[in-house]
Amino acid sequence: MAELKDIIRQTKAQFCLDCGKCTAVCPVSRFDAKFSPRLIVRKALRHPDKIYADENIWSCIGCNMCTVRCNYNVSYVDFIRYLRMKSRENGTEPVFSHAGVPESFMHLMAKKETKQNRLGWIPDDVGIDDSSSTAFFVGCAPYFDAIFQDIGVRATEGSIGALRLLKAAGISYNVLADERCCGHDLILSGDLNGFLDLGHANLEEFAKRGIKKIIVSCPECYYTLKVDYPRYFNDWNVEVCHITEVPEISQVSRHTAADGSVKRKVTYHDSCKLGRYFKMYDGPRNLLNSIAGVELVEMENNRENAVCCGASPWMYCGSINKQVQDERLRQAGSTGAELMVTSCPKCQIHLTCAQKSHNNAAEEIKIVDMYHLLSKSLARKEKD
Repeated sequence: MAELKDIIRQTKAQFCLDCGKCTAVCPVSRFDAKFSPRLIVRKALRHPDKIYADENIWSCIGCNMCTVRCNYNVSYVDFIRYLRMKSRENGTEPVFSHAGVPESFMHLMAKKETKQNRLGWIPDDVGIDDSSSTAFFVGCAPYFDAIFQDIGVRATEGSIGALRLLKAAGISYNVLADERCCGHDLILSGDLNGFLDLGHANLEEFAKRGIKKIIVSCPECYYTLKVDYPRYFNDWNVEVCHITEVPEISQVSRHTAADGSVKRKVTYHDSCKLGRYFKMYDGPRNLLNSIAGVELVEMENNRENAVCCGASPWMYCGSINKQVQDERLRQAGSTGAELMVTSCPKCQIHLTCAQKSHNNAAEEIKIVDMYHLLSKSLARKEKD
């Protein structure tokens, strides 16, 4: 692994002006006076022998707001990932939420001998082509369904919606029976070896099935496959495309119709990965605006200023995180919308979890997946 001085150079941390803009916009710093991105960078520069033991390196939720505001574009999240990797090398074990179950199933998926039943949730009418060199990457949605059924979130509803949109668009695609987790949460939590194990297993499966292109709906899978895989795997040569970038999807969405079960007023929650990392703001909004009868209203903080869903990769989800989530839910509630729409399964899980465990101004708003909503309105139009 690279030395700290190399990471400081690669992430531009040495250019930090100590101006505090990052801390001023950080959602964690807003509720936790002890946490400051600026102070973590300063400590790493001045006391490199002590930084790996600093408990604050685990508080960052990876929202990238700091980098967006930084005058010198310091890659703070990459910097934090490295500090976590070195800290874990030194024996530190982070505190995982949900009894560590999400992390455990990621490690199980990394084992070659693991046998999965990944396709049992897929309906018969979505038109999978086993011979296609284009694959739809599902991610961890089937596992999320098993873990978070108690809060009423079915992540596979969004995946099914995406598959139905692909079929309606006439796009030939495959879904792989032995696909593994992309590894996003492991590498963000500093578990580089676990991430590499998952990546190698996926590369082997893609090569075996002749996959040349991958379509993704999950923003975190999109970032990992598009940015981290080329960074860590020299033999990565697969094209990665987000579903909102597929031109045919936009054409299909224009033929959607208002459904009796679809509420008229909706607000859209920008996920951090799709938004601040890739600046993909208009695509999802254009898809929502294409649904006849649906009025899109914006929250106080939207697009690059959107408030994160509040949780890091299934770890350290405490009172500070809940306050960030409650702030976002209050903003959604204040719009008067009946639906809060997200294109990220984890945003849906985290915000729904907060909604069900706290009394807040948005307790009545329903949090739904965008692709599920689009596919429902498309089905209504086809019946008409």
